[in-house]
Amino acid sequence: MRELGELAGRKDAFDRLGIAVYAISTEEREKLASLQEDLDAGVTLLSDPEGVAVAEFGMAERFGLARAGTFLLDREGRVAHRWLAENYRKRPSPDDILRKARE
Repeated sequence: MRELGELAGRKDAFDRLGIAVYAISTEEREKLASLQEDLDAGVTLLSDPEGVAVAEFGMAERFGLARAGTFLLDREGRVAHRWLAENYRKRPSPDDILRKARE
């Protein structure tokens, strides 16, 4: 999960813009615990094994998998911008996200 490490590494830049970074996974909470420790609080991991949030954000795929997505929410919790990956290897960089947040 290189992308999460990159996001965690830019925590200060996100903090300066008032942005909290969360990641939603369909993995069970127990499986995410060690990854959460590795990220050192730069990204908060949320477990969604039933896929409720995944479905709400339009990321549900076949066989219980989730499509990779990145979302910027405004202060009211509304989606201000979203990136849905066609390929899990092509995700926005932290700089892409920060640039969009500054607009």
